[in-house]
Amino acid sequence: MDNRKLNRYIEQTIRNFPNMDSMMIIDLNGIVRYYYTSFSDVSGIEGADILGKSIFSFYPQLDEENSYFYKCIKTGNAFLNYEQILTDIKGKRLRTISSTVPIKEKSEVVAVAELAIYPDKYINSDKARIDIVEQSGEESGRNSLDDIITANREIMNLKNRIKNGYDSDSAVLVYGETGTGKELVIRAIQQNSKRKNGPFIVQNCAAIPSALLEGLLFGNVKGSFTGAENRAGLFEIANHGTLFLDEINSMEIEAQAKILRAIEEKKIRRLGSDKAINVDVRIMAAVNKDPLECIKNGTLRDDLFYRLSVIRYDIPPLRDRKEDIPVLMEYYRKKFNKEFDKNILEYSNDVKKVFLRYNWPGNVRELRNVIESAFQTNFGLVIELSELPLYIKERMNLERVDLMDIDSKTLPEIIGAFEYEIIKRKYINNNYRLTKTAKDLGISKQNLRYKLKKYGLIDISSEEREEKKEY
Repeated sequence: MDNRKLNRYIEQTIRNFPNMDSMMIIDLNGIVRYYYTSFSDVSGIEGADILGKSIFSFYPQLDEENSYFYKCIKTGNAFLNYEQILTDIKGKRLRTISSTVPIKEKSEVVAVAELAIYPDKYINSDKARIDIVEQSGEESGRNSLDDIITANREIMNLKNRIKNGYDSDSAVLVYGETGTGKELVIRAIQQNSKRKNGPFIVQNCAAIPSALLEGLLFGNVKGSFTGAENRAGLFEIANHGTLFLDEINSMEIEAQAKILRAIEEKKIRRLGSDKAINVDVRIMAAVNKDPLECIKNGTLRDDLFYRLSVIRYDIPPLRDRKEDIPVLMEYYRKKFNKEFDKNILEYSNDVKKVFLRYNWPGNVRELRNVIESAFQTNFGLVIELSELPLYIKERMNLERVDLMDIDSKTLPEIIGAFEYEIIKRKYINNNYRLTKTAKDLGISKQNLRYKLKKYGLIDISSEEREEKKEY
């Protein structure tokens, strides 16, 4: 497995499974070719411990009978969200919610991705609890409204509303698309609230399988399920502080009902226990889809929505506040110059034009990542179009009409430019095959040949050569 293919497998897996705590890429011989974890203190594994070694020598309990790795190779199927307890060669036990996913080339399994969530990552010990989830004291100045960079009047008004609500202890609901900065708003509120010196717990509800969510939130007692020990849940850990539930619309409706009860009663019960435990927690939540639409389609309880939205903030997407794009570009230029010890002075005019025309489905987070990616490949003074990620340029190719100065173009010229881009892309993607391209475009081969000649994409001398590729 060469590095180019390995990098492609890594990117593909991260794109499909973005919320995992660890990831391995394992070749067909069982050798670990890539390993990453966000919680090495929980897993007890560093890359040097396992890279280049057999997964079966590192976890001796695994064999051909009980390993999902072998099942995945034999069947070509993915196995998702199964619980297991692994013991490594050091004797360390680790409970995971795992997924084993085949990586395929032309329908053949060529490698396997092993992905895991560590359900105990926040609740292993009091020390880990403080180190990982508590944001207080000297860190209180790191999350302020000044971190929300904007030139947009609506965002400015939002910041003023947030400042005026600092003294409140009511529930908060933030709505915004992925990447708009919901957590930044939540952290700014928490760090300026009455509870700023208390624990601040963040939990993405979409990242945890529903079967584990209740135990994670409310805790469990010994014996409540196989291997269960006495553990506090996030409500208890957040006592006298703040619990932020991100993407709460991803949580199952039954679990939402228990959240509502805990908020109303200010009491929780651990799994397997009848004892009520008093908790004093401020709840903040976020949704990445219109909450009223979520209620309508049954992914958010209306009573929970009303209880959470005592204070509500809506963050507009970046495409609706284009005036923020130049401000953010300049902010990240300075930030990454300092971070990467570079001296990039500006963006080219083409880059500025693309940034202003692009739709930014990933919002500010996507813009930040695109600029950071460009910094990684730039060794000059100006960020050029060639240094933008390939997917941006591919999408903008299909949006060429948007990039044109349509005020100076006639309708046939605008339509022609758009038709040219679509035909060119299909023709190239189909390896210059006329029949396949014509079929994909829904036109006759004769019509396609005419258009290819019209746009200079094929000449008479090359027609015979192109026809031979059909066979």
